Amino acid sequence: MNITEKEVRAFLHAQPDWLQEHAVEFGLRPIEKKILSFQQGNMLALQHKTEKMTKQLVQMLADAENNQVLMTKFINFHQRLLAVETIPQWLDSIADGLLTDFSLPQHIVRILVEATDNINIPNNLLANAEVKAAASKITKPLCGVLPAVALMRLFPDQPRLESFVQLPLRWHDKTIAILIIGHEEVTHFQAEQSTEWISAMADSLAIILARLMKLAV
Repeated sequence: MNITEKEVRAFLHAQPDWLQEHAVEFGLRPIEKKILSFQQGNMLALQHKTEKMTKQLVQMLADAENNQVLMTKFINFHQRLLAVETIPQWLDSIADGLLTDFSLPQHIVRILVEATDNINIPNNLLANAEVKAAASKITKPLCGVLPAVALMRLFPDQPRLESFVQLPLRWHDKTIAILIIGHEEVTHFQAEQSTEWISAMADSLAIILARLMKLAV
């Protein structure tokens, strides 16, 4: 029995649901399903994009909050320095700031330059020749690097320290003092971390120390 194209078309017009019901048998995908699949794909892509943007926004807000907390700590540290009038007070402000604002009690400070007769500097704050030689080689902040033996010996034996910040206090291209901060966790200070904030801290410490020691400009 031969069926003409006209008869097939007439049958399909009369039975509009027939193709939908037999689509799998003939390997057909009705137009409605194609449209639905396209819409679903767009919705899925939009959902993924929205989720990604949400995660990025959450991270940005967290970073902003962390930066604000960090900035507040550095402001507090600098405000302590503004009240300093003597070198012992300068030393106390460093200890108080590191402990109170940053929970970093393990640190050492040594002054590398000679003091005039009328400047009161505790003897244990002045660097010996060996410490001067090691510290004078440090011209920028070093994070996560084990200090030279001469500097490491300045720390007490306990607790055991695993990571460090070595912070040269520079005045007119000369290291006038060294601040080294230690931490028990090996990952607390890492070589790849930013040194922008601690460099600003070093600049402030150096300016105050140079003023207190009446160093020539």
